[in-house]
Amino acid sequence: MSFGSVKLTHNDGTMHHLGIDERAVAPQVVLTPDPLEVPQYAALLTNAEKVGEYREYVTYTGLWNGVPLSVMSCGFGCMPMAIAVEELHHLGVRRAAKIARCPALLPELRPGTLLAASGAVRGDGATREYVGLPYPAVPDMALLSRLLRQGVGYGIFRSHDCAGLETPLTEDGRDRLRRWQALGVSALDGETSALYVVSGILGMQTVSLAALSENYATGEAAETFDRAALFYAAAEALTCC
Repeated sequence: MSFGSVKLTHNDGTMHHLGIDERAVAPQVVLTPDPLEVPQYAALLTNAEKVGEYREYVTYTGLWNGVPLSVMSCGFGCMPMAIAVEELHHLGVRRAAKIARCPALLPELRPGTLLAASGAVRGDGATREYVGLPYPAVPDMALLSRLLRQGVGYGIFRSHDCAGLETPLTEDGRDRLRRWQALGVSALDGETSALYVVSGILGMQTVSLAALSENYATGEAAETFDRAALFYAAAEALTCC
């Protein structure tokens, strides 16, 4: 099956959804769902400037150890993530890392630690419109290896369009969670499967990294969130070589 991706722009040349052009974005991008967090991550860059704000996509570009790096919000869920990846591809972006906070499912995983997605369960609807379920949702192995060399752990994430249904608080949430826990799934999120599937089709290098916010198996929650450590790990993986 062939796949064609069309570059759609406004009259001024900016991308239809992202609202930026090639001059605004670096070849490597850190993605995070919440647009309100983007300025906080951008503050960790040198000479960061806001270069775009359109729909849910807020973009800053600066330098990380002298290397151009952008930070952009990708929105919550697989549909806006798929849009972000496809349009970034048309802007010449080669590598991207998603960072976020996610709940853990397995009792041995400690809240507050970092976990990279070695693969994702495709529980979303967006990626099925691109390609059938036999196509795997996996990261770029080079980027994943760079995170592991930093001491980051790894595990399988489950991406789901209605992640709020799979919590201990919903009527059948615990039963739903037990299924994934029994299968060794490490964490839940809403975007990783789209990041991996769409980037795989388009030939981009991507990886997903989470700070574990809580553990649904033990009820434990992280007291603090080390935003700088999460961003540092992703930025180093994207720019180290």
